[in-house]
Amino acid sequence: MLSLAEMRRSIRLLEPMIVGRRVQRLVQPDDDTLVLELYGWDDEAESGNKIWLVMSTHAKLGRIGVLNDAPTAPPWPPDFAAFLKARLARGRLAGVRLVNDDRLASLMIEGKEGTFELVLSLMGPRSNLYALDADGKVRAALKDSGTAVGESWQNPPKPENAGEGEDRWTAGEDGQFLDKLAAHYAKEAGKLKAHELRHRLESALAKELAFATRRTDKIAVELQDAKDARDKKRYGELLKQVMTNVREGDTHVTARDYETGEEVKIPLDPKLTPGENLDRYFKKYHKGLIGTNMLGQHLEITKSHVADILKLQAELGATHDYEGLCDFAERPLVKELCDKHCPKDEPKRPPKKKSERKPVPGRMMPRRYKTADGLEIWVGKSDAGNDYLTTKLAAGNDWFFHIEGYPGSHTVLRTGGRKDPPQESVLEAAELCTHFSKLKDASRVDVHVAPIKHVHKPKGSKPGLVHVSKGKTIGLRRDPKRLERILDARITE
Repeated sequence: MLSLAEMRRSIRLLEPMIVGRRVQRLVQPDDDTLVLELYGWDDEAESGNKIWLVMSTHAKLGRIGVLNDAPTAPPWPPDFAAFLKARLARGRLAGVRLVNDDRLASLMIEGKEGTFELVLSLMGPRSNLYALDADGKVRAALKDSGTAVGESWQNPPKPENAGEGEDRWTAGEDGQFLDKLAAHYAKEAGKLKAHELRHRLESALAKELAFATRRTDKIAVELQDAKDARDKKRYGELLKQVMTNVREGDTHVTARDYETGEEVKIPLDPKLTPGENLDRYFKKYHKGLIGTNMLGQHLEITKSHVADILKLQAELGATHDYEGLCDFAERPLVKELCDKHCPKDEPKRPPKKKSERKPVPGRMMPRRYKTADGLEIWVGKSDAGNDYLTTKLAAGNDWFFHIEGYPGSHTVLRTGGRKDPPQESVLEAAELCTHFSKLKDASRVDVHVAPIKHVHKPKGSKPGLVHVSKGKTIGLRRDPKRLERILDARITE
């Protein structure tokens, strides 16, 4: 982490390089670091170029300086970077200064939402990076802090008798300071990455070795139990000789083993017949025989796996450089074990914001009527309302009514998914279709009916115009009482 003397020198050298430049990109590569990609004109090169300004709060890498290469951005920006990106992208860096003659660096950036101040505080474990608004209130922070969003940021008092600290590059020229600073911290970052990678690899191999060793010991015990199953064959062979001596409910029977000359007590299940007891012994024997062969193979496999892990641990111990560790980590088995035991903490994708559907104006909503059968009929109020009803509100199996060759409101019978709605509801919809058309005074009219799925709006057509394919024609004889009844059944809620 930079001393006060180094931080003062860094800010003094950075000021003429970065003030006036535009924030072209913001990257938060990890939880401790923010990088601003600044674009501006270079008088010496007589061309535009980029500078990558880094601000780190890391316990060992804390600094304000430059990077030699563009940072790698995560798949999606963390919250702090996303906040700044929305407000400071294309903003102008108006100034940089040391605050309170302490290890506090301030950057003033004029963005599209006004001026923001980024304050880098290098205070040991309490190091942080704050985004303040024009009123000096905290709007966001790189890390959790005691200052809540919306509160005024308090400039911490400088400790008494606090010295400048050592400038590790005091012997160097100012022109080389920032380059030496960048090279030093790039090397330190490399050491940290190597240390973290080695720790991950060592942990993965140690966990796998412990797992494989436990597995080997367990299989060895199971194998010994399977070998004991051979005694079941002996019991079975002896039981054959004394089957006639077994009585129902016996818990054991005694038989002489003529190979050893001893009397053997054979346990029996009193709930089973002599034949079932005999079958039971031989089944256990065969099962144990098969298990012995399989477990023997599994034991050899696990022992070989343990040997492989021990060999990998020895190779890892002999690997010291970062590139070698990376190559080692890319081995298929090593990669599999790292993913199994020490998975990386991938940044979580922020949840997608649910789009708030804008309320539909009342003029777009249709008139609604309740039929005698309990279904609903919807009638458009205007050309735009007709389009909204037919293309947005109606379902595919609803019925569309219209009178060919004559303008009128779009009328839809909500069928509730039925393919054959009640006849009276169909006639009531036809009545409304005619009533809200140019033929409202006709005594007879032909009304064309088609499912909504056969109604299409031609691209670029004027409001209210649709094309209907398929369907059928209803010859409607007007009925004033039917019309009166359905008009009285309007839904007003």
